Amino acid sequence: MSHNAFGFPAVMRTCALLLWLALGVWESALATGFFVNQQTVKGLGRVGAGDAAAADGLGTIFANPAGLTEIWGNSEGLTQTSIGGHLIIPRAKLRNTSSSAASPGTGGVFLPYAGADETNPTNPTPIPNLYWARSLVPGRVALGAGVNFPFGLATKFHGDWYGRYDAVEAALRTINLSAVGAYRFDSGVSVGGGLDLQYANSHLVAAIPNPLTPGGPSLASDGRAETNGQNWKLGFNVGALYPLSDQTRVGVHYRSGMKHAIDGSTTVTGLTGPLAAFNGKVNARADLNLPAVGSIGVRHKLTEDLHLLGQIDWFDWSRFKEVRIRFANGNPDEVRPANYRDAYAVAVGAEYRVSGELTMRGGIRFDQTPTVDGFRDTTVPDSDRLWLGLGATYQKNKTSSVDFAFNHVFFRPNSIAVTRPFFAGTPLATVVGVNGRARSVVNTLSINCNWAF
Repeated sequence: MSHNAFGFPAVMRTCALLLWLALGVWESALATGFFVNQQTVKGLGRVGAGDAAAADGLGTIFANPAGLTEIWGNSEGLTQTSIGGHLIIPRAKLRNTSSSAASPGTGGVFLPYAGADETNPTNPTPIPNLYWARSLVPGRVALGAGVNFPFGLATKFHGDWYGRYDAVEAALRTINLSAVGAYRFDSGVSVGGGLDLQYANSHLVAAIPNPLTPGGPSLASDGRAETNGQNWKLGFNVGALYPLSDQTRVGVHYRSGMKHAIDGSTTVTGLTGPLAAFNGKVNARADLNLPAVGSIGVRHKLTEDLHLLGQIDWFDWSRFKEVRIRFANGNPDEVRPANYRDAYAVAVGAEYRVSGELTMRGGIRFDQTPTVDGFRDTTVPDSDRLWLGLGATYQKNKTSSVDFAFNHVFFRPNSIAVTRPFFAGTPLATVVGVNGRARSVVNTLSINCNWAF
């Protein structure tokens, strides 16, 4: 896309339209577990390599606010703002591999039940980023603010699919509002940090098997449970930027974990006969533990035009052991074990300034999944993945620029194997074993517009 063919003002209008659409309809995305890695377009072009040390744009507000003291460079104006959007295009196939159920209707014996395979349960999804920063003392003190969507998932399956007793619809949406500051010492070391106000909204719909159906559960006799909830939580993040030499600097960053106590309700419908007594709405509460994230990044200036970057990220996913729904009417808790483990990611990348207006970048990244065999469910059929990224920045002048990025992610084929109990501890006790195989790929197209004034 050239400046002459499209026109810089038209690019800006496209950015604004993309942002409007994203804020209106964003769902969720891709990441280690359900962490959303699409937080900065420059960073996405190098798949996160060196984000904690790069300090080359407003995305540092999320990646490492200590970098705010470095981002002005030779730009004009004391205030900068950016609007970015990522169109995430996931493609997945979930195939049934002997899912079965045991109920009074099967005599307590596990028998296969009818259910279709599923293709592409997540639609192409737009995700926005918004950043603002102000230099109070040039090169010394700066403030910044950001709006991000750091965790999320959104899947919607056909009602007759084989995993319906695990989920028919599942969504987690988080909005993170950041206020940060940075200070640079005479030694050249910068420190930064701030507060994160995070909103979480969850939605889960699953089918309920009818234990009395002869031969096992069926679509015609299924009930339905829908749980919704929301919560606000306060967290923090801190970082530092260390210049090792004129050519090399290292950045470290830590983002706190958050424990959301999500308040909402569960509504059960569709159960018939003697089971109709279970229909109704009851208030509920669920604890959701989102992980802390730690990063260490490096940027090395090999030449004036060529920079090499690398990063290691750590995710404290082991705190996410389960989702436990507590009902206000005293009914037994509904527990969904997760048993996540801590996970790591490694990325390397490079940037090359082709001309005064154009900079190209690229990178490769490996992400380890926090999910484990035996507990991996249909809402996050996650696996180890390999990212490939390409990106570019077109710098029109000292006050405006546009960033572009493209990512392709290869997921390792993986297994789904979860056990869901229903009516436990009663004569109607039913157990469903959801078993399948998942294959996935994801593409991301991103654009970001930057202004200084």
